[in-house]
Amino acid sequence: MLRHLRVLDLTSELGAFAGRMLAELGAEVIKVEAPDGDPQRRDTATFATWNHGKRSVVAEPGTAAFEQLLTGADILLRNPGLDHKQLAAHNPRLIDVVIAPFLPGSPNDARQVSDLSLMARSGLMSVCGDPDRPPLTMPGAQAYALAAIQAVTGALTALHARATTGRGQLVEVSALQAAVLANYRDPLTWEWTGRIGRRTGNLLIRGKSGVRQIWPCADGFVTWALVDNPPMMRSMARVMGEQAGPLASIAWDDILVADLPRETLAEWEEQIAAFFLQHTRAQLRELSLANGLGLSWIDAPEDVLQSPQWQARKLWVDIDDRRLPGPLWVSTVQPASVRRMVPALGEANAELLGGGQ
Repeated sequence: MLRHLRVLDLTSELGAFAGRMLAELGAEVIKVEAPDGDPQRRDTATFATWNHGKRSVVAEPGTAAFEQLLTGADILLRNPGLDHKQLAAHNPRLIDVVIAPFLPGSPNDARQVSDLSLMARSGLMSVCGDPDRPPLTMPGAQAYALAAIQAVTGALTALHARATTGRGQLVEVSALQAAVLANYRDPLTWEWTGRIGRRTGNLLIRGKSGVRQIWPCADGFVTWALVDNPPMMRSMARVMGEQAGPLASIAWDDILVADLPRETLAEWEEQIAAFFLQHTRAQLRELSLANGLGLSWIDAPEDVLQSPQWQARKLWVDIDDRRLPGPLWVSTVQPASVRRMVPALGEANAELLGGGQ
């Protein structure tokens, strides 16, 4: 899809995923590194995850080697530090994508940050975790990945503009803004209701109350909730049989679960919790499919790695004895041939630069 494009990737941790996505779309992505390499190479597993599919060239900005690469580039992915006007003067058709913690020129752009601090500032951590415990962040470098997704969106949009105007573009991406965009529900809740989002843990807040979402079972966890769906609630009570307790006598068509006191819902949920603990995930899934219970089991990491669905989808690839996510999507368009290697430092210097440095 993008096999006609050459991308120079000067990013380190922040923004590295952008190059990975463009490589999956078929672009030639060249990781441009200093002589001692990307500092992230010290973490070999993380480096492999963000950078497999790229090629590596050692060529520092300001050198003849870098200018040689820049001449033939369509997209430049970088963190702040280079002068856009000089880059554009050297290659007027260049899409220059700057991925920064904060927008360049903003009051915070000189602050030291990490993915953790960006997640905290974005508000995402305020809604992750249990209300009686400290806030949580999600696994991995989520703010950095969100920024990379916005960077790819911006780069592809700029390519469309270049096709119309013939000129390159400057794209500036703030990782903080990218994370805030992912937290869209709470800003909208504040704008429309004046309420500030809070951590609710295992409760899905609906109406005046909240219902439990995650349940342990005999061999793991499932997700299900009491909802205003009378047929589904009657089916659950029927499947539970004698264990349904008070659930069996409820006139589901005459109540709104969302308006019931939390104490009432907690009493009903005790019956459901005991029933789930007596069954495996597979048993509960079969009961759900047969009776329309709206229940799903929750995969453990090993389930994800061994999933027949993901294997059929060819999601996983084995690279350097590690199983890593491969194609990000499947298309009817003939897929590009994607390198399935972690680039060695400077591996492509001779091919792409000849002897020049």
